Amino acid sequence: MKNGLILFLYFSLTILIGPIRALGNIGVKLSSLVGFVLFYLLTIFLIRKYGRKISLRGVLWMGLLGISLPTLPFRIIHFQAALGTLLEYILHLSAVIAGYYYVRVENRNNKILFNSMCAIVVSIASFYIDDLILKLIFK
Repeated sequence: MKNGLILFLYFSLTILIGPIRALGNIGVKLSSLVGFVLFYLLTIFLIRKYGRKISLRGVLWMGLLGISLPTLPFRIIHFQAALGTLLEYILHLSAVIAGYYYVRVENRNNKILFNSMCAIVVSIASFYIDDLILKLIFK
């Protein structure tokens, strides 16, 4: 039962974040950032809440599956058209993985360092690397 709820939460959040992309190039960047933060926090919350009832890896896999179910079929069918948001998809998946590892870090200073590194990497990926990818794809 808990796995279904976790899958539903990730699936729903993926659907709710989707319309942000409609804002154009800045929408994809904003969706990447907002999605990363929300998926990261959701993963941490769910692991802390259900971590004793469900394996940590169960939450991880349900998160990855919940994000992939609504987007992966479209990405496969319309591969070329979906390339512009590929980095966003990767960042959303990375947020679940980062949240999983955040819970496993025990030292408070290491948690602060981990959060700082995540913020730096996501910011660079969203604002700099995304533009580079778009320039390469859509010359």
